[in-house]
Amino acid sequence: KIYTPFVILAALCMCTVPWAFGKDVGMLWSKNALVLIVIACPCALIISTPVTYVAGLTAAAQRGVIVKGGQHLESLGMTRSIAFDKTGTLSEGIFQLLEFRAIGGRSRIEVLEYLALMEAPASHPLSEAIVKGALNEGVSVPKDLDLKDHTLLPGEGISAVVNGKVVYVGNKKLFQRIGLYDKLPAEHAALVDEWASAGGTTGFISIADEGIMGLYCVADKIRAEGREVVQNLKKMGIEITMLTGDLRPAAVGIGNQIGIDDDFIKSELLPEDKLSAIENEVSASRGKDRYWRAKRAVMMVGDGVNDAPALALADVSVAMGEGAALALETSDVTLMDSDLRKLQYIIHMGKRVIRTIAVNIVFSLLVKGVVGGFTLAGRGSLWAAIASDVGAMLLVTLNGMRLLPSAKKKNDLAAADGASEV
Repeated sequence: KIYTPFVILAALCMCTVPWAFGKDVGMLWSKNALVLIVIACPCALIISTPVTYVAGLTAAAQRGVIVKGGQHLESLGMTRSIAFDKTGTLSEGIFQLLEFRAIGGRSRIEVLEYLALMEAPASHPLSEAIVKGALNEGVSVPKDLDLKDHTLLPGEGISAVVNGKVVYVGNKKLFQRIGLYDKLPAEHAALVDEWASAGGTTGFISIADEGIMGLYCVADKIRAEGREVVQNLKKMGIEITMLTGDLRPAAVGIGNQIGIDDDFIKSELLPEDKLSAIENEVSASRGKDRYWRAKRAVMMVGDGVNDAPALALADVSVAMGEGAALALETSDVTLMDSDLRKLQYIIHMGKRVIRTIAVNIVFSLLVKGVVGGFTLAGRGSLWAAIASDVGAMLLVTLNGMRLLPSAKKKNDLAAADGASEV
């Protein structure tokens, strides 16, 4: 609305006004007007960004990383802080029932039956692990027990009425709230703390007024590449935080295995707490870079339904390909095979995209400036203007296409990571 009318008006004035000063002057400035129109054509500037975006998006897709738009590539390259969910992200999300102790007056099999009955309707991977653990001991979900009012207690566990008795299954926070944890014998409390310190997720089951009748420990396997990725990201100057609903001892145990400092482990979080944590990170980032919104982008990496609000709020969000459909839909980037090493690759690609766009823009402006200077000095020609405009457009296009991997490296993630630092 401004640039094009201004250029046309300037060229029109150059073609008309100088004729009042003579034929030679009029012909000279008419030629300069034509050169101006060619020089002012912003083809190279306009094409420099989208061709780089397309090349970056294509290169990422060839390695199993889906990025939903070029602007997200730039945000990836500006990432300075990453918040990881634990279950299903830093860990594989495949739980195993490692420990179970029946306490009180009921038998181990009877308490396991109640536990399997309570966990069977739940969709959390932890619940599935408990049911499988019970099956490994020959205990299936009982058919003779009547289950009613099965309710999910966010961040705590589940409750239900079984044969007229209120049954709770959940973590320490739940049983502290209902006043049963304080009645747990000291030796059993110490045992649970020991399991948690080793990185396990612990829980309890209570039956009506009988109190806590069982203790269990479920563990999740850390992704093999998790520690390596976290260390490499730290070397890149990126701040790493872990967000989890696990109790503090278990969260610290997992964080230490991966290499995350205790101060950057946020535990016992509800979904809204994760949202608040990301909101605070984003606000702090905006305060540091008020003049450039995306200069210090905050990334959230998650996989579950509970992560979706935090994923939506972050500057750039990444979902694991094996995660929930809502997380995949909400995120800006998807790691199709859930390989965290590709997180490093896509951040490097984002940095390359930013550098390539900057080089293309500077080169385009420099060419325009040089040809414009020769024109004003009376040494420019229409053919030189056309050649420089088309040549600059071709060069920035080819420079952007350098982001595309060679055929030999399409499936070589290590080579891609090395090349992206060049």
